[in-house]
Amino acid sequence: MSDFSDEILLSILCYVSTSDLVNNVSRTCRKLHTLCYDKTLLTTVTLSEEYTADDGAIRQVLKHLSNHVQSLSLSGCYWLSGSTIDRLIRCRSLVRLDLSGCRVTSLRLSRLLSSLPLLRSLAFDVSPGFDSAQLSGEARDSLSRLAELRQTVLTPSYGVVPCCSSLFSLQLQLDILDVTREGTSMCCQLMMGQSSVPHYQQLEEFTACLAPGEVNQTLLLLYLAVFSVRVPERLRSFLVSVPGPNPAHWPSASSLAHSLVQH
Repeated sequence: MSDFSDEILLSILCYVSTSDLVNNVSRTCRKLHTLCYDKTLLTTVTLSEEYTADDGAIRQVLKHLSNHVQSLSLSGCYWLSGSTIDRLIRCRSLVRLDLSGCRVTSLRLSRLLSSLPLLRSLAFDVSPGFDSAQLSGEARDSLSRLAELRQTVLTPSYGVVPCCSSLFSLQLQLDILDVTREGTSMCCQLMMGQSSVPHYQQLEEFTACLAPGEVNQTLLLLYLAVFSVRVPERLRSFLVSVPGPNPAHWPSASSLAHSLVQH
């Protein structure tokens, strides 16, 4: 081991999963223990493919990451318990956080946001039962500083978008079924009563990818309602993906395009 320089060993260790670095390789010898906790390996971490790591292993990783990690992806880690997600409050240096596919309630998100003052990029799912009214004042302050938001919407809701007044980039995945499990038709009436609507003062990039169904098209129009009055001055990229053999047949497409051109 002593025949290899630290630079060579670090270039090798960068191909080892973070879970293995912390829970296995670091215990091999003193030299590797030191290198496994080098900031070049722990500043940007992706745990999305740690399918063999259980809650205990991920908690151990988060414990050792807390002082180093700035960008963390848990995308697709649907098996993680809420108590494990709560451990993220110790990672106070986080700037980017991806929780797509994780079980995140409005109260849990509120606690996380209140503990992450440096956060500037967030990705998460808006699941049934999400209530933005449960977000604390500190959480709303944190959201107001976000520059990037990727929001997968699984229920009719604005999610946290109305709180994000400084967004440069907004990516929406609208994935609501037209029919509930009980067989009733889904509609967007739940959104109509919300007092806060998105305004996108600083927005430069807007992307929306819609799953099939009229409810998702209606939902998109609600997100873009303010565009009929004022299109963000800095907007330079606008992309909407509508499924189907003839997306242009979407009744509201022409009026939306006209509004963008006019303003």
